[in-house]
Amino acid sequence: MNQETRPNPPQPDPGRPQQPYPNNYYPPGYYSPPPKPPVTETKCFWKIVLSVLLTAVISITLTLGGSYIFFSTRQALADAGRTEQGLGIGLETEETGPSTTSGVEDGAADETQAPSSNAVDSSAGLAFERTPENLQALEKLSQIWDLLRDNYYIEYSDSELINMMSEGLVMNMGSRYTFYLSPEERELDREGISGEYSGIGAVVQMNDDGTYVITRLIDEAPAMEAGLLTGDVFVAVEDKLAREFKSVESLASAVRGEEGSKIKIEIYRPSSDEKLVFEVERRQITTANVSHKMLDANVGYINVTEFTGHVADNFENSLNELLEQGMTGLVVDLRNNGGGLADECIQMLDFLLDAETVSVIRGRMGGEPIQDDWTTKDGVLVPHDMPVSIILNEYAASASELFAGALQDLGRAEIVGVQSFGKGVGTRTWELSDGSAVQITSFEYFLPEGENIEDKGITPDHEVELPAEAANKQISQLTSVEDTQLAKAIELVKLD
Repeated sequence: MNQETRPNPPQPDPGRPQQPYPNNYYPPGYYSPPPKPPVTETKCFWKIVLSVLLTAVISITLTLGGSYIFFSTRQALADAGRTEQGLGIGLETEETGPSTTSGVEDGAADETQAPSSNAVDSSAGLAFERTPENLQALEKLSQIWDLLRDNYYIEYSDSELINMMSEGLVMNMGSRYTFYLSPEERELDREGISGEYSGIGAVVQMNDDGTYVITRLIDEAPAMEAGLLTGDVFVAVEDKLAREFKSVESLASAVRGEEGSKIKIEIYRPSSDEKLVFEVERRQITTANVSHKMLDANVGYINVTEFTGHVADNFENSLNELLEQGMTGLVVDLRNNGGGLADECIQMLDFLLDAETVSVIRGRMGGEPIQDDWTTKDGVLVPHDMPVSIILNEYAASASELFAGALQDLGRAEIVGVQSFGKGVGTRTWELSDGSAVQITSFEYFLPEGENIEDKGITPDHEVELPAEAANKQISQLTSVEDTQLAKAIELVKLD
């Protein structure tokens, strides 16, 4: 440190007492105080005046200085609060941890700890590590929030903006299977799983490019009667462009409605390269997820349209009836089946396999990594020596691929058709307090040989395409000559 240079003081007389001085202060050259002048009343008066003035000056200085410090500190905290707290988001520190509220057990009183001076309380329960990256991201969010709130041509309330922010977070996670469902969409989703709803009877799937394509039409439903075909791509629903719908569920919500009402649908038909407009009347739709029949004296046929509730029970009943009718070979048709419930799929595999690991799943749950084996029980219903073939097409996805892929890897069935859709991840749905829900891609699954089929699909053992003139027909409308895939599947299970 640089120190100020001063001349050496004269040496003190050893016989005189020394007076203490501050370390950096050199005393004057004399060691006894000067003689005191006589005190007069006038001088005393002016001393008092000067003392009062000095006291006032000091008081005013301290007051103004304290006010400046107080208000500037409050302003600094307010500026920081806009970044860290204004949106109900806090930054945690090593001292405070992620939360300032203690956990409450069932029946226990609610106790809240006083926050540390370094903590930012968050009513939304969100806290982030105090890093430069997080600070920068929160500052950016705060700026965007203020700009939209103050400058967007429509005025939204804070609660509306918060809801938009929540939906945007979900929709930008990078998986097309992770999305937000409004309370109305969630209710329609339940209806779809139950198999009963009011609509047009068309099953829709989202392609990789974000387009929505009809993958299946329910027999004798309004969509089929109006002339819609599988493979038709949605362009608009009631003049709202299809690309504006954020998920299959949101598009389905727009298509469904009151029984007897009509809806205008514009589609693009790739097979004829044309756009068409249909006006379709909504009706009550009841779907059967399983149907079965004997194709001849020996071959049984089961068509599984979706893995919805009770499909495993229906599959079991179909197997029992076909076995009673003398079935010696089985064809399972999964064409246009977009998937559904994994537990129903595993139960269906129980009837065809001994105790086997049919899939390994890996993902995250509750902030922790998870890994689990999905296994069948030793409850085989179909004899081990009975041949089984499965038909897939480009619209067979998810649980359909798990079902077919597990049987293929374990050598229990042969696959006929074309490469399947390729969904190798699983989702879970969480309902929120207002009746809305969030579907989250929470795990990926691996088939018995260790492969994940995301964006790849199942490769058939026997690749067979339908004739071009039959490609857009309903499965139920195909003639025996047109259905080349079914013909091959029957060939594989017929006993010599």
